[in-house]
Amino acid sequence: MGSTKSHSTGVSRRSFITGAAAASVLAGLSLAGCAPQGEQTASAAGNGTNTKWDEECDVLVVGSGYTGLAAALEAKNAGADVKIIEKTARVGGNSALAAGDFAVCNSSVQEREGVQDSVEQYVDDMMVAGLYLNDKEKCRVIAEKSNETWEWTIEMGATWAKNDDGDYFLYPYGGHTVMRSIAQGEGGGANVTGPFAEKLKEMGVEVETKRMLTELVKDENGRVIGAIVHDKPSGNDTESGTPVAIKANKAVVLAAGGFGRDLDFRQAQDPRLDDTVDCTNQEGATAESLRASVAAGAMAVHTDWIQLLPFMSPDEQGYGVAAFYTDGQASYAPTLDVATGKRIVNELTDRKRYADAILETGQPCVQITCKKALYDGGSGLESAIKAGITTEFASIEEAAEHYGMPVDAVKEEIARYNTFVTNKVDEDFGKPIPDDAQTIDEAPFYGVRLWPKVHHCMGGVKTDVDCRVLDMNLQVIPGLYAAGEAVGGIHGACRLGSCATADCLVNGRIAGQNAANEQTV
Repeated sequence: MGSTKSHSTGVSRRSFITGAAAASVLAGLSLAGCAPQGEQTASAAGNGTNTKWDEECDVLVVGSGYTGLAAALEAKNAGADVKIIEKTARVGGNSALAAGDFAVCNSSVQEREGVQDSVEQYVDDMMVAGLYLNDKEKCRVIAEKSNETWEWTIEMGATWAKNDDGDYFLYPYGGHTVMRSIAQGEGGGANVTGPFAEKLKEMGVEVETKRMLTELVKDENGRVIGAIVHDKPSGNDTESGTPVAIKANKAVVLAAGGFGRDLDFRQAQDPRLDDTVDCTNQEGATAESLRASVAAGAMAVHTDWIQLLPFMSPDEQGYGVAAFYTDGQASYAPTLDVATGKRIVNELTDRKRYADAILETGQPCVQITCKKALYDGGSGLESAIKAGITTEFASIEEAAEHYGMPVDAVKEEIARYNTFVTNKVDEDFGKPIPDDAQTIDEAPFYGVRLWPKVHHCMGGVKTDVDCRVLDMNLQVIPGLYAAGEAVGGIHGACRLGSCATADCLVNGRIAGQNAANEQTV
């Protein structure tokens, strides 16, 4: 959920997994050693009455990121006995590591800044980025509930960045047509996950770490009544650890995120994403909960739509520090093809179009700027230089030569870009030029290489607007809820930056509320 902070703002696939896409999902499942339906264990096949339970709760929440913590808070507030498990040793999942900005519609921050927004415009922006493959009804729920959910996070102790006057920051993200994203401060998503976890602790619910979901248990009527969890597993090994059977008297909520770190599974969905493509996610972002869901009858959708974060550096591993520098510069600096020295894209387009444009060049591209043109006075620059991903140059010629680019072409392209900055009109790609943008023409100059990394999985289980998981017949699986990145179909082909925070928190709350009120008779 990395951000694309700035100061300015075809394809068709079937929604459900069929044909070749279905084969892809099944291939991914087989890589994990999941047996076909007829060969599942008795509990997964629907004989949970024979299960000897080791622990018990009303609502079992799987995952401790934005989604899981929001679900647990709401379920507990509704009076349920809640147990929340986390596979890794650290609370917060990817959410705690994310930039954490939140796309909020009709907020008090927009009102203060005079920004006109609407639910329809929010939904339209999501649909355009998602190539209209999105579940529009669920997009609408996110838009409608984004503001009340943001305000709720503050009530729960979360903090958001403020300026010297005590006002919240508002940023326009690539792909959004208006400014609606409320910025996180230093610490990113941990400013939400930390307070949420503390709030739960005050309520008597502590996140149980090093517990991995491996199987969902159903009764003879097809209701999910619990799960098999492995205590203290070795990394992502589903055969390791001690199996524990946890009964969920009301429901199980899947909030385990995506599978970006599951190399075999993701490559089965998109063969381009082999081990040469890095990933921004924490090491626990693998597919075992999705496999368990499908084994229990859940429909999986859009698993081959995997978002790449475009403004990452190939010169560091994982999320690193690049995004905290390069995404801010996207409004102000051009991204150049090394072979031609020319721009390749509107740097403020959505992530899919930006990433695809870089990939089409066949090698990392280069972002070049100068000190006076830096976004936010060079926020993140010092860390980027220290990490060795950004280099300072005395001239544009020196920068071009360093990256093996045609010098004259680079000089010509930056000179042309400077006219766009001066005239506030991008004649080549239509990028909105910020009012405070400066021409790139005074030393020192700075360069950084960009190459996309796996960032967010748009695919997962199919749910309805109440966050109930659906089976292959589009019927509700009783006792099973899911939200956040574990769910497929909401974002279509491409998730807009800062909309994941909205998705996770809005739907996490809905899942928790409904799970606590699940009727079991």
